[in-house]
Amino acid sequence: MMKIGFCTPDKAQYLVGERVRLTIPGGDGAFLILTNLHDIVDYGSVTYETDGKSFSAIVDNLPKGSYGVSFDRGEERYETAFDVVESRSDITRYGFLTDFTPDDEDIRAVKSMARLHLNAVQFYDWMYRHDDLVANSEKYRDALGKEASRDVIEKKIAACRDMGMRPFAYGAVYAASKEKWEQFPEWGLYTMENKPLLFGNWLYFMNISKDCGWFNHILKEFERSGASLGFMGIHMDTYGFPKHAWDANGCPVELSSCFTPLINAAAQTMKNLNEENGVIFNAVNNWPVTAVSKSAQDAVYIEVWPPYEHYIDLYRLIREARQLSGKPVVLAAYMEPFKNAKSDAEISAAEWSYLYANAAICASGGTQLALGENDCILCDSYYVDHACLRDSFLPLVQRYADFVVRYAPLLYSDDGMDVSMTGAGGINEEFIFSANSAAFSVDAEPDAVWVIIHETVKRISIQLINLVGNNGKWNAPKGAPTIVTGVTLKMRLDRPLKGVYVASPDGKSLAAASLDYNYEPSDQGRVYNIFVGAISIWTIIWVDISDCQD
Repeated sequence: MMKIGFCTPDKAQYLVGERVRLTIPGGDGAFLILTNLHDIVDYGSVTYETDGKSFSAIVDNLPKGSYGVSFDRGEERYETAFDVVESRSDITRYGFLTDFTPDDEDIRAVKSMARLHLNAVQFYDWMYRHDDLVANSEKYRDALGKEASRDVIEKKIAACRDMGMRPFAYGAVYAASKEKWEQFPEWGLYTMENKPLLFGNWLYFMNISKDCGWFNHILKEFERSGASLGFMGIHMDTYGFPKHAWDANGCPVELSSCFTPLINAAAQTMKNLNEENGVIFNAVNNWPVTAVSKSAQDAVYIEVWPPYEHYIDLYRLIREARQLSGKPVVLAAYMEPFKNAKSDAEISAAEWSYLYANAAICASGGTQLALGENDCILCDSYYVDHACLRDSFLPLVQRYADFVVRYAPLLYSDDGMDVSMTGAGGINEEFIFSANSAAFSVDAEPDAVWVIIHETVKRISIQLINLVGNNGKWNAPKGAPTIVTGVTLKMRLDRPLKGVYVASPDGKSLAAASLDYNYEPSDQGRVYNIFVGAISIWTIIWVDISDCQD
């Protein structure tokens, strides 16, 4: 019986032309297989190296693409995935760092994120002050009294860059200290009663209108972060409030119309330092996505809060943002079940909730900000209060991360259209699923298998997320999946097929397998019978369509 382990790439992501190094434990030789979906890739020449403790393969000149990795050594197989891109902004897989204390010089926190293929890292609350980002001293205390070291920050920035991850500096777009507001009260935002607007009773909201002095001040702070420390991006944070305010002269300020000029200016400021730099803007609870969708941000980033409580809400947030912007979509979906989980049962329920939420977000075409330093997970908007994952859970987290990269073409392709609501369910008969004891749903109903279908001229991809035995709320504790067996698909498609394939992060191997199928003629063309088998949490099926009749 084949034993499956993990292989480790030396970077979170590779640019075209970069050398790829893949390493497995043990000094004995092994045979490398690269795949693109189900096809084996001819990768040309490969160099093998061993130091007696580990064995590596080095591959040069791979074209742009998403690759599955299998290292076979007798009865052992080591798996992973990696992608090669022209620009790291092609897709954003976001992680976080919060510890910059003087005694935390170890870069293992960065290595743990690279292993999960996180190609962008938010340095959360790294700054000296919200309005004065870069400290003048090597060691300092931030606005909340937390110790920080400029030297540690620079080392972690360098480690991120070395490992194929863009470091982003957290920077609130309109938050200032009382001292800064007292120095420049004309920069502030006010109520109709001319009272200064405050966040948490200690940060003062500042006017981000282009004709206000704060606009250029915060841009210079962003530029200083990149120029002096080497940050490759700015995480432009907002708080979701206010939406409407007044300036120091008693004139109304509509925040939604102010964000795009600031985003565009910040993006240009960072790109003037390095063309690979960028910005990410926080649209809290989807506001104001419509207004900022065409701005120069690298991705549409949405921090998710109620009333967006159900899996179908995540799906709709991602679909709408992608349609509006044509950009990658990141959901900051913090996993609340981890927050107060103490018992084994509570922690297990939180772990299942993460796997379901991550599957839902990625199957819908987005990525999730949740994982970060030292194998920890976010459960609150204050990132310092994160939770550490159990060692026993880490292999599942790794498998899901590998799976998302390996099968990215089935998740993030903008070709074709989503035909879930027009092809399956209700009166639609193009795709009819059945199983021994499960219902199927196209709108993520509880206690059913959720079906998402994407169709192009050449391929149909189908995401199945098994909610049988669970509710439809993404941020609620979950039970272990109820395995659904005997799954079949009756597909009305009057086209010849090249093949039908299936893959899942829940099985023994991440590798794709072929599915058996047959067809029967009808007055409306062929009807294919596809035998899927059993599903656990998340399964992808894809159908490759032939160009000509068979």
